[in-house]
Amino acid sequence: MKDFYKTLIEYIEYKGYTPVKSEEGKIIVESEKKEKDALRDDLEIDELRFEEDEEKITMVVVSPVVHEDDLLRLEEADGHRILVSPEEVPPETRDSIPDDVEIWDRGELIPRFGEMVLEKALLKGEDEGIEGIKGPKEEVDFDIEHEGGERILSPIIDFEDVSEVGEKIANGFKYTLELVPHYLYTYEVKKDEGSESGKLYLNAISGKPNFWERPFESIDKIKRSHVKMEPNISEGESTEKALDAVKDNYSEKKVKKWEEDGTTIMEKEREEPQEEDVELEKKGMIYVPMWAIEGTEKILVINAARGKIERAIT
Repeated sequence: MKDFYKTLIEYIEYKGYTPVKSEEGKIIVESEKKEKDALRDDLEIDELRFEEDEEKITMVVVSPVVHEDDLLRLEEADGHRILVSPEEVPPETRDSIPDDVEIWDRGELIPRFGEMVLEKALLKGEDEGIEGIKGPKEEVDFDIEHEGGERILSPIIDFEDVSEVGEKIANGFKYTLELVPHYLYTYEVKKDEGSESGKLYLNAISGKPNFWERPFESIDKIKRSHVKMEPNISEGESTEKALDAVKDNYSEKKVKKWEEDGTTIMEKEREEPQEEDVELEKKGMIYVPMWAIEGTEKILVINAARGKIERAIT
């Protein structure tokens, strides 16, 4: 990973932390500006804990191999401890690391670094210094059924943004823009307290579902050179997968409790909506612009309509 240490410091600072002590192999991070809950949410560490007089995170950066000295430094570290490695940490090494130490290895860092680069690209400075997000702020309705049966989601990142990710994360040398077909559905789920509705688009090649989590614009053509992919999942199979995805997304964990021979028994189970409680309607085909980046270290797939890394392949 190119300029790994430099990119790590950039990521730490981008998340709002200040490296108060930085030396090869160990970084002490703290923040004076953020509240504790906000600090926890931003770094996405569920188990982050603070002493009343201390807000500190210690990262121990190791070479591809974790040595005894690294484990000793972890034991001596203050605050929440994170082991950072530019390579994958194998299972046998993970077993030797204390349970309360978080591990950021290659598989964890690639999406974190990539998201940082893309998020920066999505934030554009205004004259007043106010930051705004590229892309529509409100949903732009489009009727696929009456517009030729298919549309393309408009990209919110361009080649310059993608190439920066490829250079920093994968040492990229080949960039291909692919239009990946997705079946678009609207759905409504009936619940005891009412109903919830939304949209879902399902990859017609891999079968992966995505929920419509932000406003999108659609266009009828894209100027940049691209490859238009063909679906290999039938409409019938896609509808089954979409229904399963909606039921899984709206399932709830419930605890059943009963008495048996003087003993209280508790059982956790996942309860999903019944099929008759889900209304699903296919709206047509949309094509999602995806950048495939081939690099000497990784293959990355970036969803240009969401500005997100879909997957990283070794």
